[in-house]
Amino acid sequence: MEANNRPLYTKIIEQTYRQYTIPVYQRLYSWKKQHCNQLYDDIIDSIKKNRNHYLGSLVYSESTRDNFTFCQIIDGQQRLTTVILLLKALYDYGDAEKDERIKRRIYDSLYNENCEDRYKLKLKTVDSDNSELENILMNNLNDLDRTSNVAINYFNFLDRIKKSIKEDGMTINQIFDGITNLEVVEIILDKKDDAQLIFESINSTGINLETSDLIRNFLLMGITDPGVQKEYYKKYWVKLQNDIGKENVEKFFYDFLVMKDSRYIEEKKVYENFKNYYRKVNNSNEVFEEIIKFGEYYKLIVCNNSKIYGEESNKLCKIFEILKHSTIYPFLLKVCDDYKDVQKIYEVSDNKNEIEKLKEKEEEFNNILFLFGNYALRRAVAEIPSSSLRRFYAGLYDKVFEKNKKNKDKYYKALESYICTLKTNDKMPSNETFNDGLHYKNMYKKSRILRYFFDIIENSSKENVDMSDLTIEHIMPENLSNQWKQDLGEDKYQEIYDKYVHTLGNLSITGYNSEYSNYPFLEKKKKFNDYLEEGKSKIKVLNQELSKPEITKWGEKEIICRADRLSKMIIDKYPYPKDIDTSLEFEKYYEFYLDNEEDDGNEYVENPAYKLYGFKYDGVKYRGKYFKNIYIEVIKILYSNNPAILDEMAKRNFTSENGSKILFSREKVNDWLTEVNPNLFIETGYSRHTIFFWIRELFKKYELDISNFCILFTDKE
Repeated sequence: MEANNRPLYTKIIEQTYRQYTIPVYQRLYSWKKQHCNQLYDDIIDSIKKNRNHYLGSLVYSESTRDNFTFCQIIDGQQRLTTVILLLKALYDYGDAEKDERIKRRIYDSLYNENCEDRYKLKLKTVDSDNSELENILMNNLNDLDRTSNVAINYFNFLDRIKKSIKEDGMTINQIFDGITNLEVVEIILDKKDDAQLIFESINSTGINLETSDLIRNFLLMGITDPGVQKEYYKKYWVKLQNDIGKENVEKFFYDFLVMKDSRYIEEKKVYENFKNYYRKVNNSNEVFEEIIKFGEYYKLIVCNNSKIYGEESNKLCKIFEILKHSTIYPFLLKVCDDYKDVQKIYEVSDNKNEIEKLKEKEEEFNNILFLFGNYALRRAVAEIPSSSLRRFYAGLYDKVFEKNKKNKDKYYKALESYICTLKTNDKMPSNETFNDGLHYKNMYKKSRILRYFFDIIENSSKENVDMSDLTIEHIMPENLSNQWKQDLGEDKYQEIYDKYVHTLGNLSITGYNSEYSNYPFLEKKKKFNDYLEEGKSKIKVLNQELSKPEITKWGEKEIICRADRLSKMIIDKYPYPKDIDTSLEFEKYYEFYLDNEEDDGNEYVENPAYKLYGFKYDGVKYRGKYFKNIYIEVIKILYSNNPAILDEMAKRNFTSENGSKILFSREKVNDWLTEVNPNLFIETGYSRHTIFFWIRELFKKYELDISNFCILFTDKE
């Protein structure tokens, strides 16, 4: 590798018979107008101060063929493209006669003369950008997409040049001299250099690339043949982006890796985990095929528009998007892979028996999607904390199917049984819990769920009502008038209001929110019936109570009765599972993680239904009858991995802050110390809270991820 400080223009851009190419795996041109303005201002400043301006690095590899040099850009493509655009703008603005010398020089730096057309342009960028850059460089402005960053920045440079000359009294020569003041660190790679490692090192500071950019580069940089590289880019990467949307690619890789690893991983470590996964597989074709296969599952689960799954499957997955219940995606990817044969139903086939079998499998697949839609919905309504969900779903598949492989023969029943027989907060909420949530929880703040409920209630018949433009209506208004207070009762209106104003029983949907305002109930009722009679309102099922002549007031009793009716319809649509098979065996380990310092584990420790099993670290389980044993075993693991940290603490008879008690020592200086190693003695006479504290502290000292560690409990019986 050769690195040198170079003037960008004279030593790089102006060199003849060479072409700079930006590989397909690189990001599209992303500099905005503000970035270009900053560069232009820096150039003008360098002119005024008569000094060079450092622009950054330009990293590339070289190859020579027929006395022509090809330079593949590894880093610096955004800067190089921007300077090329500025040079072309300066060329186009210059006067043919007055600025002839400068224009000739710029022309020679932008184009290679006397060569094949494909080598004429000095810079070839990524596909879609290249067509816009080529249009500008070849003066085909009629074909230019003026909304592209390439076009916007070109015309912006023309405006800036015009202002500098017309208003600030500068010349073309001066601006050109400013461009020649730009310097870069030119890094030319040797064949033995690892382009990917160098790319990562360069991009580890400054504005970080997105994880998906790093993964794309990692995958495609390993392909040395530019033609094959381009083929793979289109066949795999572009297909993935088109299938799931560019905005979902980053999240896809996180969910893909959690699915592969069956454990929680930090989002900031996705790239690192992807490289580990890739190296374990050690087969690029297999990795590419895996990405496309699971990308199709993701299209179903997240985008809900997969053409190789049925309409019902796509519809059932929509609930997870409505609920923002995205932690389930890694688990569903595994389920989709187990049911991948379902896709074959929608291929042309004359085998009726095979189609019938596949339809049965599709039905079970859809039942699983419904089961977890029901589960997610009940949790959301009951407001069960979601803090444990990411880990719950990461390990769910293994807990259901790993201990007892035969559970796959009863796939749906096994999943149903597991989530319904749990004893933790992650169990399927009961009908009573669900019903209480529907009656008494604030549903107004859950507007997406509320609208979903209104849709399934109102559109239970064949004649659907479009409610997309309607707004949420409080029957008892948010702002109580004196008449409402009087009707509710001066002594209890506040209690009724606080308890029910945002609950399901008091909420509806309408296009006449402002017309209803906070009018008294009977006036609201009259307006509703007038709108109904005139055909202006079609919301009938939700508003039955407003149509009944016997209901003349609106208070606690009426709200509860309406909630009873609506809740029954919702629970009928999402019933609690029946005939649960309790005979199935699972890995019933309950995990308590220490990354939340405010959680003391009382849910498990103080519950007589559980007993301590031990702990799990990096996916490996360790037995430990008491917390003291767990602490000793953790110290042993840390010490065996790296003795230096604990040795240093022991050497100075480490004590706690503001305390005199020795916690780590090289000798048994008192009877309270326990030998872990001939050269390491530790204090173990702690409460569990202090043990948890010191495990956290040691993980920090070792710079280890505490989220990979948990205390394990099992059922007592």
